[in-house]
Amino acid sequence: LAMAMFSDASGGNGFLLPGKPERALMHEFIPKRGGPPEFRYCHGEWVKRVVQCVIDDLPFAEGTLRSCYRMQLVNKDSSRHNLVAKVSKDPAEDRNTYYRDVQAQMCAKMWAQEYNALQVPKKIDFVPAYVLELVDRPGRPLIGVEEF
Repeated sequence: LAMAMFSDASGGNGFLLPGKPERALMHEFIPKRGGPPEFRYCHGEWVKRVVQCVIDDLPFAEGTLRSCYRMQLVNKDSSRHNLVAKVSKDPAEDRNTYYRDVQAQMCAKMWAQEYNALQVPKKIDFVPAYVLELVDRPGRPLIGVEEF
């Protein structure tokens, strides 16, 4: 199977996933700091935007709970950005699970930034994560998405 090469947003080369791009609604959690230090918690808001994506037909890895698929966001200039789509193996998975997972990861990323600001010897980070709603598919399924 021949795959075309492309240049991704970071300037690196990658493979062009086959298939027609589909519409999706990307839900991004923007965390906000709040509360006094002794009651630190993370809250924020969900921001939505319409994107185009291509998701591979076959998973490249599987865990106990999810299957992982190669995915690419298609930018307006037709360039592509590589991501990983994580899909629950349980067809009855509560849709809110995707939102809770992404919110937890983005809050952890925020707290890691606060920790790193203390000039620690070894910094930590968490990859950005999103929820995608595949709006043109039956039932508008949700998938978890992470950068890599």
